[in-house]
Amino acid sequence: MPDSPKVVFSRSRVLGEPIDVSVVIPVYNGASTLAEELVALAQQKTRQPFEVVISDNGSTDNSVEVAIRAAHQFAAFTVVDSGQVQGVSHARNEGARASRGSKVLICDADDVVSPSWVESFANGLDRYDAVGGAVRLDRLNPTEIVANQLSITSGLGNIFGFLPYAIGSCMGVRRQVLLALGGFDSSYKRGHEEADFAWRLQLAGYSLGWCPDAIVDYRQRPDSYGAARQNFYYAKSSMLLWCRYSSNHPLGPISFRGSLRSLLRHMLKSYKLILASTRRDHARALGWAMGVVAGHVDYRLLRRAPQACLMDPEAQQN
Repeated sequence: MPDSPKVVFSRSRVLGEPIDVSVVIPVYNGASTLAEELVALAQQKTRQPFEVVISDNGSTDNSVEVAIRAAHQFAAFTVVDSGQVQGVSHARNEGARASRGSKVLICDADDVVSPSWVESFANGLDRYDAVGGAVRLDRLNPTEIVANQLSITSGLGNIFGFLPYAIGSCMGVRRQVLLALGGFDSSYKRGHEEADFAWRLQLAGYSLGWCPDAIVDYRQRPDSYGAARQNFYYAKSSMLLWCRYSSNHPLGPISFRGSLRSLLRHMLKSYKLILASTRRDHARALGWAMGVVAGHVDYRLLRRAPQACLMDPEAQQN
């Protein structure tokens, strides 16, 4: 039987009253931003006690030390080692396994949750099996980075015209549902694991709701290269998602020729990378176009899609 998550640190100061809400934060080298997220959680406007579970995914900086210094601010606080398998999906799964609450809320180490985030999600999970919240871009990012993007999302995400999904860095799910589904699929290395999870959840008959008052301030990549690289992997992982579901479900079509033409158009406009005013947006668009083509080649033409990697059924019992 798989071992329980390795606990690095644990502290609890709640006596008598059970903890029904667990906040899971996957962390990889997040020392520079984690403290800000923990301050936001410590200042939540909620009367119900909640625990924080830090799932350290092999950090080489002092993320664990930063986390432990904040432990006294919470009713219960645990740090687990999830570094055996690299990736946010495994880190979330290990954090969920280590949690005590029946409601698991998930955020990231480099974002900042709003004051009503815990309360909104906790209430939402009384009505739904899983919930998603809003992502806001204009608080943590310079104006020039988010000028051409929506300042805040107004509903659940959608891709390929199929089922909606909650953003992985701003979501909640009933613990028993998360475990029953096998958690997040670790074969998605750089994105769309949350869409896959939400689709499996809804296809299994569970409900997904929207909590507009659960807001997370999202931190974007500050440089054009980082934004392009991130979009490349997002786009490639979107093709993995498409390949896995398109044969059995009504997803919108994706043409390889059309994707090649899109990439060519963006490459012909690479002069936009020279101008500061257009560099970032074009880098993001070019990175996405390249990622889609790479996904076509790897997953459709060469058929090198990885196998799904869910939690071991025995691990779900822990």
